[in-house]
Amino acid sequence: MKKFLLLSVFLLVLAIPAGFLYQILKPQGIEPVDIEIKKGSSAVEIANLLKEKGVIENKTAFLVLATLLDRSLKYGFYRFEGPLSLLDVWNILSKGKQRLIKITIIPGEDLIDVGQKLDRYGIIPADVFYGYVFSEKTAEKLGITGKTLEGYIPPDTYFLSKNMPVERVVDLFLKNFHKKYSPVLKPVGNLNEYQVMVIASLVEKETALTEEKPVIAGIIINRLSRNMKLQIDPTIIYALKLAGKWDGNLTKKNMKINSPYNTYLYKGLPPTPISSFSVETLKAVINYQKTDYLYFYSKDGKKHIFSRSYREHIKNIKQGL
Repeated sequence: MKKFLLLSVFLLVLAIPAGFLYQILKPQGIEPVDIEIKKGSSAVEIANLLKEKGVIENKTAFLVLATLLDRSLKYGFYRFEGPLSLLDVWNILSKGKQRLIKITIIPGEDLIDVGQKLDRYGIIPADVFYGYVFSEKTAEKLGITGKTLEGYIPPDTYFLSKNMPVERVVDLFLKNFHKKYSPVLKPVGNLNEYQVMVIASLVEKETALTEEKPVIAGIIINRLSRNMKLQIDPTIIYALKLAGKWDGNLTKKNMKINSPYNTYLYKGLPPTPISSFSVETLKAVINYQKTDYLYFYSKDGKKHIFSRSYREHIKNIKQGL
């Protein structure tokens, strides 16, 4: 490959005037930028995109180079960061180097889910990721509230590369959090910002319906104000996942797991969020709906029925059976 590149440069020297050659070999400082080259993109479309993103300065020179060297440019996800010349950029695209991997984190996924996904795509081994994000020392070093990084990994699409350092991946996650969530996050009544995050994770796990989120957030806040146990099933599932005991089924036995996350055993909020959550859900908690409801029940796991008393709650459950 090195011989080919040297031969390419030699051919360029013969074929192009000195001024044009300078344009092709001149290094350009490039701020780190992630770019997707879509399948079927023409050389002109690629040149336009590279110019738009600040990867190249001279589209014409890039197109002449691509024509002279006559090798297809590979589609995929790339990260460019300088100094790079036009020849360097062409070389990266023609060899498919530094292709990035598209990872999507879905609202409601937790750190365990994210770790499995990163491991599956060869980005970070799951045990390395868990050792970092579940460490209280990491949270202290990064200056965030909480004993783990749960709740700080925003649902979004990320472009990562194989074998990335865990610190760099987490830095990308946190930058996204501070960009999209920090401007929205604020205390609610007696609840501090971190407690609002915890409630947002509970709401995210309980419903996907936009109209229900402010209502369920209000119910959680009502139960907290009355010193009632929250009794939220997803907190038990999270406790079981942390203990490596979750098999996909909630039973009477595993619902008794002795964990501070078990809101059937312990009053108050769990010690950390139990999953990621969308900005929409966070806003629903901040703008929660004030009602007299204290209970909610779902027959189909989707839409909920709300009630003000335990008697009404039990009646709703019996009618739904």
